[in-house]
Parts: sequence; C-alpha cells; structure tokens
Amino acid sequence: MQFCTPISQFLFWVSFFILLSTLGSSSKSLLTCQPLDQQPVNPSRHVDFLRAMYSMNDFITQHKLWVDSSIKDVSPPIYVFLQCREDLSVSDCRHCFNESKSELERTCLSSGSSPNFGRIHTDSCFLRFDNHDFSEEFVDSRYDRAKCEEETGSGIGEFWKDLDEAFVNVTLKAVKNGGFGAASVISAGGGNPVVYALAQCWQTLDENSCRECLVNARSSLRFCDGHEARAFFTGCYLKYSTQKFFDDSAEHKPDDDQRSFIRSSFLPDLSDQDVMNVAIGVVSLSILASLGAFISYRRFSRKRKAQIPSCSTFKYEMLEKATESFHDSMKLGQGGAGSVYKGILPDGRTVAVKKLFFNTREWADQFFNEVNLISGVQHKSLVRLLGCSIEGPKSLLVYEYVHNRSLDQILFVKNTVHILSWKQRYNIIIGISEGLEYLHRGSEVKIIHRDIKTSNILLDQNLSPKIADFGLARSMGSDKTQTNTGIAGTLGYLAPEYLIKGQLTEKADVYSFGVLIIEIATGKKNNAFTQGTSSVLYSVWEHYKSDTLDGSVDPRLKGKFTEEEALKVLGIGLLCVQSSVELRPSMSEIVFMLKNKDCEFDSPKQPPFLSASVLMPDEEPRV
Repeated sequence: MQFCTPISQFLFWVSFFILLSTLGSSSKSLLTCQPLDQQPVNPSRHVDFLRAMYSMNDFITQHKLWVDSSIKDVSPPIYVFLQCREDLSVSDCRHCFNESKSELERTCLSSGSSPNFGRIHTDSCFLRFDNHDFSEEFVDSRYDRAKCEEETGSGIGEFWKDLDEAFVNVTLKAVKNGGFGAASVISAGGGNPVVYALAQCWQTLDENSCRECLVNARSSLRFCDGHEARAFFTGCYLKYSTQKFFDDSAEHKPDDDQRSFIRSSFLPDLSDQDVMNVAIGVVSLSILASLGAFISYRRFSRKRKAQIPSCSTFKYEMLEKATESFHDSMKLGQGGAGSVYKGILPDGRTVAVKKLFFNTREWADQFFNEVNLISGVQHKSLVRLLGCSIEGPKSLLVYEYVHNRSLDQILFVKNTVHILSWKQRYNIIIGISEGLEYLHRGSEVKIIHRDIKTSNILLDQNLSPKIADFGLARSMGSDKTQTNTGIAGTLGYLAPEYLIKGQLTEKADVYSFGVLIIEIATGKKNNAFTQGTSSVLYSVWEHYKSDTLDGSVDPRLKGKFTEEEALKVLGIGLLCVQSSVELRPSMSEIVFMLKNKDCEFDSPKQPPFLSASVLMPDEEPRV
C-alpha cells in the first residue's frame, strides 16, 4: 500500500550439551560445556587452557575483581573472563576462581574429548573460556537458568510484596552503582521473614543492558516459592534468600576506599617522608584533575542530566506530606496498580504522585518497566516522569501535574459542561500521533505503548494531549520488527494479531490509535463486548461504504466541524483498524497525512473486524 511518504538465516550450533556440576551443591552453580563444531582433537588444548588461566590470579586485586586474559597464538584462540561478586575479598575471589577453574578443567577438558569451551556460574563468581573476545559477548537466553530451592515451609509465598520491593530496590541500585547492588526488606506486616536480595551485572554490559538482564532474571524467579532462589543469566546474577548471605558493607557499599590498598600495594618500601612527598604530589595532580573534571562537568551537566535521570529524587516522607498523607481529597484517579494523588512540594511545585500496590508480581514488573522506559524519553506529547521514591513502605512515581482530566472523562461524560470543539479534537489527534511517532521512531529503541486508549490520554491546561501510563510498554531494538509476548492491554483497543497470536509490533499501537481517533471523532466509546451493527467501528465502516462518512461525526457538535478534516480522520481510523498488519500505515505516515492538507491516501480495504482468512491464511477456519 502506497502512502504520502515513501528469512534472515539463523545461525545455530549443531550440538551443545549442558552438564550441571557442583561447588558444594548442585543448586548453587551452573556449569556449561560447549563443543566446537567440526574441530579436530587438539592434543595441546589442555596446556593452552592452563596457559590462559595461569596469569589470572595475579591480576585479582582489591579494586579489580574482574579480569580477562587470552592466548591468541593457538588455533582456535582462547579468551578467558572472570568476574567475582563485588562484595568479596581478594582471597575469596581467588578461591572461587581456583575452584571454578578446576571444575571447568575436570569437566570440559577431559582426556580424549573434542575441544570444548565452557562457563561456570556460582554464587561467588563467573568464569568463562571461549574462542572469541568476551567484549563481543551478547546476552544469550540459551544459557539463562533459574534455580529454586525446595519449599521449606518458610512462608515465602506470603511475603511476595517484600520480595518484589527487594527486587526493585536491588535492580535500581545495581544499575545506579555500576553493576552491583544488595538490599534487605523487613516485612511491613511484621509476621514475615526478612528478605535479602543481591544483583550483579557483568562489566561488559552497559546500563540499559544491565537493567534489562536483571528485569528478565527477576521475572524468571517469580514462580519460585522456596526460601531461596537464584538466577544465573548471561550478563547478570540475581539471588534472594531469607538468610543473610552478604555483609552489611555490601548493602551500604561506599563508592571508593582504596587508601590502604594503595599504601600496601604500591608503597611497601618507602619511608614516611617519601610517602608524604608522594601524597603531596598525588593531591596536586588530583586538584588539577578535579579542576578539569569540574570544567567538563559544567559544560556537559545539562546533557548528562537529561541522559541519566535519577530515580531517588524524592523522599517518601516529603511526598507523603505533599499529598496530605494520600488523603482522598487529593486523589486524582484510581488505576489497576495504584492510585494517583495531587501533591504540593515544599518549593511550590504541583506534581502527580502515583502510589503503587504490588498486588501481583506483574505489577512490580510494570513499576520498574515504567521507570526504565519513560525516564529516557522527552516529548511534548508524553507525560514527564520527574522521579520516584523506593525507600518508603510504598513505591511512588512522581510525574508532572497535568491540569485537566483524562480524555475519556471529558469525551464520554453525558451532559458535560465542556464539549470539545472539532478544532480541539483535531489538535488532540495530531498531538497523540506525534507522541506515538516519537515512541516508535524518535530514540535508539522502539517503544510500543500497548495500552493506547482515551483514559491514558491526559489533557493539560491548553487541552494539549499527553500520553500516560507506560506500565505495559515494551522496548524493541530498531532492527527488530516483531516480538512475541503475553497479551496485555484493554479489550476494544487490542489489535487482532496481538490478541489472537501474541504477535507484537508497532502496528498494534497503530490499531489502538485507529480506535482512539474514531472515538474522538464520533464521541462514542468502542465497547469491546458490542458485536454486529451496534459496534462503533462497524457503524463507521457502514457509513464509509455508503459514502455518508460525515454522518458518523459526533452529533453534539451540531455540524460545526471541518468536513475535510473529519473525513480524513475517519478514513485514517479505518485504515488503522484493518485486520492485516501490512495494510495499516505507520505512525510517521499518519502524522504526515494529518498535517498535510492536500495529501491523498489509499482507501481502507478491510472492514474493522476480525477476518480468519487474513489472520490465519494457512489454517482452516475454525467454528
């Protein structure tokens, strides 16, 4: 279909096998050996392995508990990577390395076997040797494993709220602190055990990859019902337990304290006067470096502030006071996962405070997902996240305050004092389309909202729209066109291919947008449980076939609308709600069509209801 603007092959290994080994207990480690495809047995492979491992021990220091090494003059080359848990001592790190090395040697390099590569993940460290540079490693779900301890009657199922809070806290800490975080949560009810959690990402992961890995690891543990569980993922490690397994220093880890290490490691034979002279020189250099850093900071502070938003800006006590202890008189609305309150901050700013209740673990995922996605986007048609609070008894999100109500509260309320004019409706439609186009195309990753509907469109004091509620949103790489996921959203707005097959693309948002703009133009809500001729979408389609499309426009406008714009909106709406994904326009095309007066576009080819022949062309129609 033309608008106004202009099987990849899968690589796979023939075979690989997974051997589970132990460092004390099979539930506390994961070992994988991976054979090389079509490689002859190399008699010196064992020696090459030992050569690569030999120098690793010397590099393990107090400030570097991750080490990499390589032997490149052999075929195939060997690369080694070690990362210890950041709260371990040097001796504990070395002990874990030696134990893991022996286990890999014994299991993956047994006499007479084909040349293997391997990795071992334990509670204390991760060690891997392979034939490619670890810096080129990508997260690989084939090696992701979650291990649950057997139920011991600890009542873990009764304190999942505390567990979710611990997971969220520890994930945020890990992302903020360069890949490591530990946390403990004491049950607010008092009857449940304390839950402890620890998270760590590999040094090769950036901030976004670390966050995504830990979120996936957390999801893998949601079905564990024992007193302890751990996720060994490619890229990260996550563990919870009702027994404390880390020191207090891990939970309250300082940024840096290496003075004793510097003295013992680099100045072992110097006199006190020599140490003083060196210290003066170091201080002088530090002052110069700090001055340079300060100048750079002043130059780029605004840019950094926009790129790395803080999620601990607000203290719980301050927000509690700002909302008058979340009094009903300050309540703006109620959603499935929590309530939204108006708040007045000490500096006079008015904000919207969303108080979340983790009644299910899915809602805990939604909280972190919303923080992750919306904190990285800025657009006039998207509600702005100002920060959050995770330290109090409830997790809170703080948004800019949008003065007017949500679109549904104005559009569908009978006998409302203020009826939106056609000009206001058209501007709202354009604003929503621009916001969705930005989500789909405006950043490095594609963001699919998944819940576009009138109640998630807020209107500011100028009646300009702002898309809200990103709890169900999903990000997708710009090189990907589709992903399969669980069904989420609101009936009546769900695209048929997503509702039936779970196939999620940006065109699912396009479908929802089509329903939305038809509702705006007609002033009628699309009831998901309405069938046949009484459906709003069906009614508009019938008007379209009869060439009486202007008869669908909201009668409350009493004919005061621009016919050309109304026909364009309803025509685009019908294009968006076609069953076939390929026939729907992109949001970029929609924005162009809406904003260009003389733009012509194709007519809709399918009615806005499910077509089995379109959805399942290779299957027999089902009765």
